Amino acid sequence: MILLTGATGLVGSHILYSLTLQGERVKATCRKQSTIEEVEKLFRFYSGENANNLLKNVQWVEADLTDYYSLEDALEGVHYVVHAAAMVSFNPNEAQRMLRVNADGTANLVNACIEMGIKKFCFVSSISSLGRHPEDLEVDEQVEWQPDDNRSAYSHSKFRAEMEVWRASKEGLPVIIVNPSVIIGPVDWVRSSGRLFYSVRKGMPFYTTGITGFVDVRDVAEAVVLLIKSDVVNERFILNGENLSFKVFFSMVAAALNKRAPFLKAGNFLTEIGWRLNHTLCAIFGKAPAITKDTARAAHNKAYYSNRKFSEKFNYAFRTVDDAVKNTARWYLGNS
Repeated sequence: MILLTGATGLVGSHILYSLTLQGERVKATCRKQSTIEEVEKLFRFYSGENANNLLKNVQWVEADLTDYYSLEDALEGVHYVVHAAAMVSFNPNEAQRMLRVNADGTANLVNACIEMGIKKFCFVSSISSLGRHPEDLEVDEQVEWQPDDNRSAYSHSKFRAEMEVWRASKEGLPVIIVNPSVIIGPVDWVRSSGRLFYSVRKGMPFYTTGITGFVDVRDVAEAVVLLIKSDVVNERFILNGENLSFKVFFSMVAAALNKRAPFLKAGNFLTEIGWRLNHTLCAIFGKAPAITKDTARAAHNKAYYSNRKFSEKFNYAFRTVDDAVKNTARWYLGNS
């Protein structure tokens, strides 16, 4: 039996699909306010009439990362754990809450896993918890995170969560950490990378000069399943399909959605004004900011990520970003 946290999210729902497709029985956690309707829709998108048969292998359980005893209850009868739950926010007002959920919540979970004798624990982290290569070369698993003023609260929370996982490994829990780049896949318009597609769909004229890694959510899910079933322990793996500029990526999205591609370059000066203006307006009207200092500056960063370790270890070929974008666009166009 496998316990999967965050099963209603972009990554979690695809991991759930991959596990059930292989006949695995899964306990999937959700919070009281969560809904499984999107998960059921996703299963139907990929499997049609077979979706109901796959969902029979899923046992939904309520659990909260901040409630240790609910985690112990969820771990009853479980041998393996995949931890994909996380709070993602770039709103400075939510920084402390994000630390509690992502870092303290992960500490609760690994402590419960140690107590319950879990055989293997896989943590879905992020490239945001990795460092930057000092010579601007590809970032691999050896490039360590260095705290600096440009780190987002989300990045810090994922790094802290990783430290809890590595600490648990020293206490006897076999662990694996995966660090996906920007994950592309079917999800609600207003969640995760769905916001990128939503922005293009509504008409986004501006692009920035940044470069980063992108990965198909199906690759992330398949990699996690491979790793949880393998004998590999106490290692990390970067999961990245391709390194692309934001301009190229948004042009792909626009083409897939039959929309106009962004055509105006937004330089540093414009984005610096943008996040400050947005911050002021949101403070006046009491709304969450659409653009923050962290997201504005990240839009100009140039980072390249290597997938060599995982690709060579498992002889795995990652899907192209174009394939990921087209798959995601089919989902949106079919559900809009």
